[in-house]
Parts: sequence; C-alpha cells; structure tokens
Amino acid sequence: MFTLILLFTFLITSCKPYVIEYTDNDPFTLEMKGDTLKILQITDLHLTYGIDDRDRKTFQLIKNLAVSDDYDLIVITGDLTMSPSAPTLFKSLINHMESLEIPWTFIFGNHETDYHDYSDFISRIPETEYLMFKVGPEITDGGYGNFKIEFTKNDQPFYNAYFLDSKAERDVYTEEEGEYDYLSLAQVSWYEDQVALDTVESLVFMHIPLRQYIDPETYVGVFREKMVYAQGVDTGFFDAMVTYNKSKAVFVGHFL
Repeated sequence: MFTLILLFTFLITSCKPYVIEYTDNDPFTLEMKGDTLKILQITDLHLTYGIDDRDRKTFQLIKNLAVSDDYDLIVITGDLTMSPSAPTLFKSLINHMESLEIPWTFIFGNHETDYHDYSDFISRIPETEYLMFKVGPEITDGGYGNFKIEFTKNDQPFYNAYFLDSKAERDVYTEEEGEYDYLSLAQVSWYEDQVALDTVESLVFMHIPLRQYIDPETYVGVFREKMVYAQGVDTGFFDAMVTYNKSKAVFVGHFL
C-alpha cells in the first residue's frame, strides 16, 4: 500500500500540462511539381477505432486517392477523429500521411475535441517531412491553425492558400444561430492584412461553412445536403473576400 501511494504521487506531480505555443506568421512555401496546381481535399474522416473495417477503408481510400494523380498538396479539412482514442488515432493518421511522401496539411474540425483538448493533438505532432501545419499567431478567439501556404513556380509566386480554424460548438447560442462557432473578427482582420499584400490569387480552407452556404440559389455541381450547418454568425469574411477580390473559392468540410 505504501509503495502504491508513493508511485501515484510521483505520476501526478511529474506530469505537466502541455502548453500550446503560438508561432510566427511566416507562410510556408511550396514549389509546384508541374504547370498546374493540383490539390486533393479530403474531409470528415471521423476516425473512431483505428482497427475497425471503416477506419481501415478510410486509410486505404486516402492512399488510393493520393496516388491517383501527381498532387502538390493534400488538405484534410477537419473532423479527422471522433473518438475517445482521438490523439492516438491522430498520431496514426500522421504516420499514414507521411508514408505517402506528399506534402499535406490539416485544419481542426468540431469533433476532435469531443473528448480531448487541442493540446492533446498538437503535443503529438512529431518532427515530420511532409506535414505543413503551424498553430499560427495568437489571434483573439482564433483557435489553433491559422496559416498560409504560398505556391511557387520556378521560385516565383503562383498561388496562395489560407487555412483558418472555424473552431467547434458553443455553449451559449440562439436557435437562429445554431450551436456552431464562427470566425472571429480578429481572424477576418488577420486574413485581410495578409491578402491585401498578395500579388496572386488564392484559395481558402476551413471546416465549418460560412453563412453564405445556406440555401444557395446558384451553384455548380450537385447539392445533396439536406441542411447546411453553417457558422453561427457572419463576421464579414465573405465580404472581405469580395472586397479584395483575391481569394476565388472557399473549401469546407462539416458534411453529414
């Protein structure tokens, strides 16, 4: 009994909580492979157990898609996991993506933190060769993972990509807004500061759709969502895109 008590005390006092550190605001730079920029977007993996049939099929599908073309970048737009074992599954996903030997990145969705804190994920990111992710600068109510990738061709700017954390659910909300969070005003300002200096066009990636996705009147493709669970508040990101006329598309996840 005495030995067990001593061991328990040691474990409690020696485990310090991981503190997420904000990073610089410098963009990543990625040289394109060919004359056409090719980005593969995958989303809402919802990894649950890792060893079950569905998760194994998900990993195999990612691999099949990755080798189907010569992609410059693979983007996972949130909800990588949805499980009490999420940090372990996250680490398995990193290992799998690194094995593809293709530059890749991710943004957080709203399910990673169902059972865990963001620190449980960020603390498990090892030294990698292909992952292009950073926490980004400290932004008021900005979450974790606001950053930019600059694509170059022959060392000259070709295109940009912005990644923003749309965060998760809120504890307090109205029925009209719904429970999901939204880009903060500070995140919109961060984007404006960046895009105002851009000399090339760009794309934007986030998890939860903007309010403008609700009830679209005109669109290209097939609209199969019975209901769009959008961000709770429009804080002006779409208007900023229109004003600066640099970002030509927003790609999201959060699908049913």
